Amino acid sequence: MSTLSLLPSDAVFAILLRALQLDHPIGDVCSVCREWHSIISQNLGQLMLHKRCICAAFSHALTHGKLGVATWLISRAASLEVSAHALLANMLVNAASQGHSGIVLVLLDALKRAPRADYHNGCALVEAAGNGHSEVVHILLDAPQHAAHADFQHGIALGFAAMNGHREVVRSLLDAPLHAAHADCLDGYALLEAAGNGHSEIVHMLLDAPKHAAHADCKNGLALLKATENGHDKVVRVMLEAPQHAAHADCRGGEVLMQAVSRGFTAIVSLLLDATQHAAQADSRDGAALTHAAKKGHVEIVHMLLDAAQHAAHADCRDGEALVQAASRGHITIVHMLLDAAQHAAQAECRDGAAFKQAAARGNTAIASLLRDATQHAAHADCRAGPNMLPM
Repeated sequence: MSTLSLLPSDAVFAILLRALQLDHPIGDVCSVCREWHSIISQNLGQLMLHKRCICAAFSHALTHGKLGVATWLISRAASLEVSAHALLANMLVNAASQGHSGIVLVLLDALKRAPRADYHNGCALVEAAGNGHSEVVHILLDAPQHAAHADFQHGIALGFAAMNGHREVVRSLLDAPLHAAHADCLDGYALLEAAGNGHSEIVHMLLDAPKHAAHADCKNGLALLKATENGHDKVVRVMLEAPQHAAHADCRGGEVLMQAVSRGFTAIVSLLLDATQHAAQADSRDGAALTHAAKKGHVEIVHMLLDAAQHAAHADCRDGEALVQAASRGHITIVHMLLDAAQHAAQAECRDGAAFKQAAARGNTAIASLLRDATQHAAHADCRAGPNMLPM
């Protein structure tokens, strides 16, 4: 009698899991498996425990690369008289999730009790796609019987693959000969995820799909907004230049431009202002973008907004708020630009010299002097804060 046979089944199972984690010879591990299986099989009342243990052991075997043990456990699962199908199906999902294509093939060939590739509305496919296991995805889609459908669950597998940047998987799902995924599934979910995560090549694929192509302007330009917020200028360009249903640079009342400006994404601001159609307007929201750029010291962006070919921002917008923000934070170059704008130049005296007051109070004497000595509408040295704030 084996020493293991004298131990409780849960103790033997603990030894099994430990053996799977360590670099023991495969023969030793299988020996422990057989002992554990023999012990627990003697008590039919422990069948549910047996099934849970098989699943746990299978997962450990895959995680630690013990594929021979995993194959042996498949044969044990297939030998059960009750619930073998469900147990093998769970194994299929586990193997697909971890990308073990060989084990997936073993499971799909498990004689009469083989799990279906489309089990539980394509769970195995969703797991494989989300983790980028393209070979497993091919196996599941090409299964001779009960093949998984790429459009299961309204195309969620495509969404997960797009989110994680798995180009080969996305291509396989879109090109499936039967039940191909729709690039515009779930109201553009795949496009939203690909755009927000900066996967420009996948965005191209979704927009260029021959059937059911995604729309770059879906959800009022939400994908464009997500790409902008994360600074993905390549994605922004692709979406603005889409041949059909291109995103509008001025969508969402100028929110996309605002986000690009506030984050200092110069390349994206340029793309939005220069869009061929529906270009963003630098003066939208009464020049809020200019105020943000001036506040944060984005010199190049301020220049772009003031010099936009159409709908240029007014340097004196919002009663001089951009000038006040730039002056109070010491952005002297921007102060110069606002005062020297060719049209609608900011006025140093606006709001009773608020910009001058802020600069002087913070010790920015160069800016305060610049405002006081402006050639037009100069700030008064005695405005608000009283006379002689600066040496004359």
